[in-house]
Amino acid sequence: MSRKPIDRLHGLPFLLIGLIVLVKSLDLFFIPNWVLGVILVWGAIAFVVEWMRNRKNSN
Repeated sequence: MSRKPIDRLHGLPFLLIGLIVLVKSLDLFFIPNWVLGVILVWGAIAFVVEWMRNRKNSN
């Protein structure tokens, strides 16, 4: 069965969070704090959704 494109991008939020935190910590360019907050919340939601999906598939 072929995978949906959204399933192939499951690691994208974590990659983006890592890049944003690196850019913010090294002061490469200006990122507002509210953007960082939105990205962190998005990553937390993606983590919980993946956890729930894996938990559902393992049962």
